[in-house]
Amino acid sequence: MKLYCFFSPLIFLATLHGFFHFSQVEQNATSVYKKTIQTHIDNAWEYTLNENDSALIYAEKALQLSKKNKYPFGIAMALESKGLYHEIVTGNYDLASGYYFEGIRICETNNLAYASSIYHSLGVMFHTSDNYNKALEYYNIAYNRAKKDKDSVLQKKCLINLGSIHSSLQNYEKAKVFMLESLRLDKRRELDYNIYANLGNLFIRQKQYKKAIPYLEKSVKVTPDNLDSEKNLMYLIEAKAALRDSTGMQPKIRRAIIEAENITALRAKSNLYDALSKYFYAFEDYKTAIDYHKKYQAAFVEIKEKQRDQTVYDIETKYQTEKKERELERKKANETLFIIIVIFLAILLTLVTLFYIKNRKKNQLLGKQKNLLESTVEEKNTLLKEIHHRVKNNLQVISSLLSLQQRQLKDPKASQAMQVGRDRVKAMALIHQNLYQDTQIIGIETSDYVNKLANNLVQNYKTEDKLIEVKVNVDSIKVDVDTIIPLGLIINELISNALKYAFTDQPTGRIDVSLTSNNNSLILSIADNGKGLPENFSVNQISSTGFRLIKAFSDKLKANLKITSSKKGTEIAVIIPNLKTV
Repeated sequence: MKLYCFFSPLIFLATLHGFFHFSQVEQNATSVYKKTIQTHIDNAWEYTLNENDSALIYAEKALQLSKKNKYPFGIAMALESKGLYHEIVTGNYDLASGYYFEGIRICETNNLAYASSIYHSLGVMFHTSDNYNKALEYYNIAYNRAKKDKDSVLQKKCLINLGSIHSSLQNYEKAKVFMLESLRLDKRRELDYNIYANLGNLFIRQKQYKKAIPYLEKSVKVTPDNLDSEKNLMYLIEAKAALRDSTGMQPKIRRAIIEAENITALRAKSNLYDALSKYFYAFEDYKTAIDYHKKYQAAFVEIKEKQRDQTVYDIETKYQTEKKERELERKKANETLFIIIVIFLAILLTLVTLFYIKNRKKNQLLGKQKNLLESTVEEKNTLLKEIHHRVKNNLQVISSLLSLQQRQLKDPKASQAMQVGRDRVKAMALIHQNLYQDTQIIGIETSDYVNKLANNLVQNYKTEDKLIEVKVNVDSIKVDVDTIIPLGLIINELISNALKYAFTDQPTGRIDVSLTSNNNSLILSIADNGKGLPENFSVNQISSTGFRLIKAFSDKLKANLKITSSKKGTEIAVIIPNLKTV
């Protein structure tokens, strides 16, 4: 098992180094364009973590604004942001490296210390591609520059990664020295959890499982600043499996199962599947062990398909030696294309001229009407897409602001209320995101929308000690905006209520979400096998905001609301007549 527990947050931390460095270097800057560039960079990094295409838009805005104002520091940051986007989101290492090297060239031309951050990002890219020698080279460059600049935060991150590299190369003593040195740096203590995980895995590699356990227990401790507590479980599970020790592992195994199903990062997913397979095999649950091993193999194959090892290995050489050749080929291709276009236009112009002479008056009228109609339709579609894109972005900003406010709340009820508000905002933002991605901008495809909405809610309300399964069965129907907005909010409230209240008295549960069409009606059904509603429950008398919203939106859709509840569970059906499909 390779040592990658910290890569997801550390790639982000690599970019955050640039942000803190930017704040130190530009702390006295008052120019409006510098503040705007910093805002664009912050947005680009945030959207990159969420694998959102808006990241590239903000990075490009920062790049163009920096170039316009001849601001090399902003250019370097924007180029690194674009490289991170293609490394994390698209997996295009060739393109990512091009932006990294260009950023380094800008820094070295203008004598900027920021090059150390980009060298570290290059090291992370080669590390995640298992090219340890190249990663080691760039980590050392970044570390030496960080020491020269007295940048202790970047030093700590470089030490962690150097320890990981040497562990992978089986230089265990050297790896341990680097890791312990990084622990001694009193900076960014949230990184210490990942160091504990790496130290634990270091002992696992040497089959010293008992020595690994204390470090691994620390690494999976659930705290607000331990962003990788779930991913680090794989090392603890592997050590416990080797020792055949299941003490205290039942809730941790449940956490790992939930994390493995919900996580999007393929490498972390495959590692968790592998650890779970070994654990169940150690305790002779062979069927479950085989199931997880199959999932591990599938994820591993997908990683290898995306990894492009040879491309990663040759990437720097290609950048340095083939740049001029690519430019020459591009120039020749453009010249050839230009000739073809000229010939095509000449032929087309001849035909149009002949046709125009023959039908002059008719063509003039039809041409004007056609041009006016096409221009109007194109402008309308462009405007609608821009509106939906901006609404989606604004809603995401609102969600982020609510998230920041939520972190300041100490009252659990207030925090939960804030989370409910965020979920409602996200439900609406998802609608606008799907709309501006639709070619015709006329409606929302229900299957894709409901699946995304349900997955988001499960991730928000996952618990440490409960295994809640959500099954979604949705017909592929395209409905208009007036229907999907209230319907989406109803689904949001019903799934949220089930996740929060239905399973308080039981360790497991199941929620079935169904959305089908029948005889020109749309039927929504959300059922759970939880404890059921109170005996005296009445939707017309309850003061809960959630149920009041459900009732209000059902009335808006002129839908019939049916509630069936017992001690075996609850089913709430919303039947919408006269369905408008698009």
